[in-house]
Amino acid sequence: MINSADHTSAPARGGPPAKHLHWADSGRTKPVRRSVDLSPTYHIKLTQWCAETADVIGTARVTGQDVIRALVARLLMDESLARKIRADLSIDI
Repeated sequence: MINSADHTSAPARGGPPAKHLHWADSGRTKPVRRSVDLSPTYHIKLTQWCAETADVIGTARVTGQDVIRALVARLLMDESLARKIRADLSIDI
């Protein structure tokens, strides 16, 4: 399991979004690309959420990749969230 002391949950207010989180944890020097297909509705809502979040945290931009990276890092650090995601997967949301 990843040591939560090595991670920040969010970028500092006004700072850039966290990029390339924890690549060194695996010993790799290059990131591994993952893709996701979203429904048009989820795509629009995620785009809106990213724009709102950029405004809230004081950055110029938050991308979908930033969000996915943060979600994966949080999923791997937070067993309660991991259980919720497993439950969601079992009902195929």
